Amino acid sequence: MNSPARAPGGSAAPPGTSVLPDEAHLRQVFGQYVTGVCAVSTRFETRTGTRHDAIAVNSFTSVSLDPPLVSMYLRNDSTFLRRVRTSGQWAVSFLGNRARSLVGALTAPAVRRPPVEEAADWVVGPHTGCLLLPDAPGTLECDLHLTQALGDHVLVVGRVLGAVGRDHDPLVFHRGTFTGVAPAP
Repeated sequence: MNSPARAPGGSAAPPGTSVLPDEAHLRQVFGQYVTGVCAVSTRFETRTGTRHDAIAVNSFTSVSLDPPLVSMYLRNDSTFLRRVRTSGQWAVSFLGNRARSLVGALTAPAVRRPPVEEAADWVVGPHTGCLLLPDAPGTLECDLHLTQALGDHVLVVGRVLGAVGRDHDPLVFHRGTFTGVAPAP
């Protein structure tokens, strides 16, 4: 049996009507879904040479095994998105439970982010030249496959060039906070 539609405040909507939730309500509902957290990096050229940029992302997912494709969503106005489109390559490091302090540095606006090279002990990926975390539960290096504007974000799809997995506990995002995964009883 279906329950009646509810308005954001919890009151029942009139029968036969659909209630469009506001942004705050959607954020609360989406917060019930557990997502992994990744550091995504790219590189860009300046007059003084190659620089790196990285951000924290929780909208990452696998898309296809054949061909190997992964995706993430970035805001339309993202400096990082512009840099990924320019370089054509990006890398992903799944964040482990011990990397919580890195999230703060990677979620700051681009103008306030510290130089990413100083935020962690990175290594340069052999396939892309993008930064990777050597102790991450998993890392992927990608060529930019496609981008597609969707609402206020852009879908970014990458073709996987290299992948490494390690048996480390992941960091996850749930109910607006970062947490670890409890071991099974």
